[in-house]
Amino acid sequence: MSPRRLKVDQALAALPETDELAYLREALIGASREDAERAWASSEAYATLDTRLADADALEAQLPALVERVRRRTEAVLRHSLRALRALERGDPAEAARALVAAGEEEEGERRLDEAERWYRKALELGRKPRDRRAEGLALRRLGRVAVERGEFERAARLYREGYEVAVAARDTAGAVVACQGMGNAHVYQGMWEEAERWYARGLELIGEEAPPSRDRWLLESNLSVATRRAGRPEESRAWLERAERTAAALGDDEARLYVENARGMLHAAHGEHAEAEAAYRRALGGTGTATLRASVLTNLADSLRDQGRLAEAERVLRELELLAVTHRLVPVLPYVYRGLGAVARRRGDAEGFLFYEQALDLCRAPGSPPVELAATQHEYALFEEETGRPESAVERLREALATYERLGAAPEAARAAEDLRRVEAWLAGADG
Repeated sequence: MSPRRLKVDQALAALPETDELAYLREALIGASREDAERAWASSEAYATLDTRLADADALEAQLPALVERVRRRTEAVLRHSLRALRALERGDPAEAARALVAAGEEEEGERRLDEAERWYRKALELGRKPRDRRAEGLALRRLGRVAVERGEFERAARLYREGYEVAVAARDTAGAVVACQGMGNAHVYQGMWEEAERWYARGLELIGEEAPPSRDRWLLESNLSVATRRAGRPEESRAWLERAERTAAALGDDEARLYVENARGMLHAAHGEHAEAEAAYRRALGGTGTATLRASVLTNLADSLRDQGRLAEAERVLRELELLAVTHRLVPVLPYVYRGLGAVARRRGDAEGFLFYEQALDLCRAPGSPPVELAATQHEYALFEEETGRPESAVERLREALATYERLGAAPEAARAAEDLRRVEAWLAGADG
């Protein structure tokens, strides 16, 4: 008896969404394969993750590695816990707090954000007790990072600000620099470009002009390029990007150079210089960066191609991005892929594009997915429904997206959703009249 053709969506639905099975669920996605029987079907154009086939044999072959991954994480967390207890025996709560932060970092590295936050909060409690408060500042910065990963930008800014103040009081310059970076990022996500610029610049001041090139320096310089570009000052943006490029070259850091090329592409794209943007993205793709960095570049390239109306090329890039995300288990990237494919369908006037948005919604509703991703999907789905004749449904989706954006402090996204909501509601009011 031949085995059944089990689709990924059926396989995922059969497994509970528990932390213990998170690795297995990701591996199931990574080991999935295209359905050969659909390869030449007309419906293949609308294929998503759910239409791929689960491969139990390939999954079983990975089982020892998955078990070892769980074992390593568990052992590391337990050892850090023991280290914390021994530090408390010695009367060193600061060292105990640092050990608890290390345990949280093990959890955060596996995207177990709830668990990571528990460790960081315990570290924060211990870090407040000793005279040396550097561990307290570290715990606050880690809590800020978790808040960013969840899309809770206002909360992230508050945590990073507290972490900065503690670091300054403790004369922890390195910690204060990281807090400045985090504060800037949190303000970028809220659309507060000048505030972001102020914090990035403060980070550079703390590093000092005479300090040797470092990763912190080129990150701050790159981010200043972004902040000044978004603030409408292109010449300053280019100058900061050139500084970041020089720092990256001095470091001999290939990934930093690719990061800079990606930023250069975004700068060109923001000013309608599409050929230059595409060239920068393709130079970045020609390098040897991580899968995560490559995904970021492919994302920007797809956006650029779609903005130019080169829909077939944008679609091919999105499918390349989908394969990269599946192969490397970059599951958080997949909602963007399907929103992008939905946007291509919308530009083509293809009503079947709703399938992409439905798949994106399924992924965004999984445990651990940032709320901002769900809001973005509802927002873009609403625009699709507006154009395909379902304005009432579009209004409901826009209201949900707007409420989430406002709760998270995502001001630019909230403003766009509010504008779209007013437009659709006005059209409905006129139609009713």
